[in-house]
Amino acid sequence: MINKIAIASCWALCVFATSPEARAWGSKGHRITAQVAAERLTPAASAAVTALLDGGDLASGSTWADEMRGNRDNPGFWSITATWHYVNLAHSTDYANSPKEPRGDAVVALETFTAILLDEPLPPGPVSTALATYFTDFDPHSIEVKRFALKFALHILGDLQQPLHAGYADDRGGNAIAVVWQDENTNLHTLWDTRLLDFGGITEAAYVRRLHNRLDHTPNSDVRGMERGDPRDWLNESLRLLERIHAHDDDGGRLETSYAAEFVPTVETQMIKGALRTAYYLNNVFGGWPVAAPAAPVPDGISHWPNSPRSGELAGR
Repeated sequence: MINKIAIASCWALCVFATSPEARAWGSKGHRITAQVAAERLTPAASAAVTALLDGGDLASGSTWADEMRGNRDNPGFWSITATWHYVNLAHSTDYANSPKEPRGDAVVALETFTAILLDEPLPPGPVSTALATYFTDFDPHSIEVKRFALKFALHILGDLQQPLHAGYADDRGGNAIAVVWQDENTNLHTLWDTRLLDFGGITEAAYVRRLHNRLDHTPNSDVRGMERGDPRDWLNESLRLLERIHAHDDDGGRLETSYAAEFVPTVETQMIKGALRTAYYLNNVFGGWPVAAPAAPVPDGISHWPNSPRSGELAGR
């Protein structure tokens, strides 16, 4: 049960913190990523996810963390969870050497949610503390908390593939960089969240088919390479992309269609990576691997990154 009394005083902050500038990929990008991921789940993982989402699907679960921000039935949700959607990085360094967000960031949140889903001890830190405040009777083994953890983990797995959600702190992940796109004023972050994805008018369903087709023509070794790693590896990828993205900062703010030609394929690749990594994560958390898949090494990284199959133990709960 959610502790509404303890966080009701945060409601006003929540209302004024609902700016779309914090949304990663927008719902369209998250839903596309989740739909592609769903096709790559093992039967055990698929059954466990469906049970834990109470019959819902990955697509609806992946957008929940954004949709909840203005929900008056959950006052304070956004003020507590806003920083869990992204990571701030300092220039010329990596995540390990960047100042950390005191309320927790996407990496810390994903580590915590993974521990909940694996029934492991929670790592001490701001996310665990916030969850204990948010829920009236906080029990990390309860279905309510596990459902919260799964939905938020799905969202973060998509967020971390959007390069500006692992952006520079001094420009707020591109929110402070004004650009003109198709004769409209916007900012660099919004451009990457939604505008590039909408360029060309491709529908959500068409994008899902397009990404499936790209995967069908991608060598198995490349697929296995993209799904590997942990959030810190992905942040290093984003750092390399940021160098290309910010190379256009001196273009006078007006970006031409050539920008789309350069970066829409990158957006698609990042969504493919998000789909592969989401499926890899869920298959590892809930157990089982595709029969045709070769034996996979355990990903190194954060202490609570899923490191052993779990045989779908949530499916029967």
